[in-house]
This record gives sequence, C-alpha cells and structure tokens, in this order.
Amino acid sequence: MSNERHEDHHHLQGGRYQAASGTLASAASYVARSASTGGAGDGSGASFATSFEAILAWGEANNLILLPEEFSFFKRLPDASGNEHEVWFDELSNRWFKATYPDHFGIAWGREGSAWPCEYLTRLLLQNKYFGDDIRLVALINDRKHLRVLTSQPHIAGESAPYAEIQKWFCDLGFCRLECRGCVAWYLKQENLLVADAHEGNVIRTPKGTLIAIDLNIMQPAGELLEWVLSEIEK
Repeated sequence: MSNERHEDHHHLQGGRYQAASGTLASAASYVARSASTGGAGDGSGASFATSFEAILAWGEANNLILLPEEFSFFKRLPDASGNEHEVWFDELSNRWFKATYPDHFGIAWGREGSAWPCEYLTRLLLQNKYFGDDIRLVALINDRKHLRVLTSQPHIAGESAPYAEIQKWFCDLGFCRLECRGCVAWYLKQENLLVADAHEGNVIRTPKGTLIAIDLNIMQPAGELLEWVLSEIEK
C-alpha cells in the first residue's frame, strides 16, 4: 500500500534534532508492554495513567525528555496548528516538526478525550508501515511540567487532495467505507486496519497526481470495536 514519496533524508544539525528511525518503535514497544496498555482501551483514568507513566519511564531511560528551549523552532509561533498538533517547518531538513498539545496524545477512537500514549505511538507506526511515511520520534518535551510528544515528518510537495479522489483511492486499495454518526472511516479486513480522518487536510496530491496520506488516525481494532466493524461490513 506504500506510495512512492519524494523526500529529503537530511537531518537537522546539532545532535538533539536528529532522530534515529528506530526510536519510535522502541517507545511504542516499551509502552505496549506495560500493564493495561497493550491495545485500544476504554479511556479509563487508571489505564491512561499507566500508559502515561510508561512513556515517561521510557523517556527517562533513554534521556529523551527535553526542554522546549533545546529546539529553536519553539521560540517562534507555529507555522500551522490543528486539533492534535502544533507544527513547525524546517527548511534545512525539509521536514515538519509536530508537537502534541500538553498531556494529550491525539484524538481517541470512539470516545471523548485524549488517546492513550500507546494508541498514539501505534498509530504513527501503522502510518509508516502501511502508507510509506517516515514519521520519527524526536523527543518528549517537558513543557512547564506537561508532556508533549515531538515527532518529525518529511515534507510532501503538492496540494490538498479532493475528497472524491480520496474516497476512490481507499476503495481502489481494497478498503470498505464505514459511517457512524456522520463520521467516515475505512476498513481493510485482511490487515485489520481501521482508518479515520482521511479528509482533504490529511491527504496530499503530488504534482504527479499521487495521493500521499500525512496524518491519518489509524488503529487495528479489537473487542467490541472490532465486532462493530465486522458487523457493519457484513450488512
């Protein structure tokens, strides 16, 4: 399912900005092994807290809990912002640096409030695996005693893809379209892959006409959510 991408693999200079490609996988694996963080949850306070403590422990063990002052772009206003991140572009590396909002880890699947750290990290890994991305975990930011996850992602030249083209693209890839309470999601049964937020702001059409996903909400459902998905696609 991966698409050909035009990207610059140069890293920012100065050590702290460089991110090893395996760092994201390391963090996700550590957090997932912690108690009650192995998969999508119910948003309970205890489970969120356990996942939160796990990502802090991983950051401390790897010396990757850093202050905003160690990154020059935090000194200026973001180049863009959305529901989940503030974003800065770095011309030298041709990459976007994305920071989650304090103590939040993206939008949760099927419930109110923040996703768990394990859900957020897994989502990024799934985007790399299935959509050919190169999202890298740079650091965990201690922003006035609040935690922010800082990642980087290659710049993709192009424009927002029309929604009709996005829908056709997912259908051509073998996804089934689901709709619940006015929200559209896509499911690929053979990979147990559930995708949301596939709208114009999160899919780029390159000058060659290739569609590139840049910020999907992806998971592999289990339990009651998986039962609902399977019942929907069998209707």
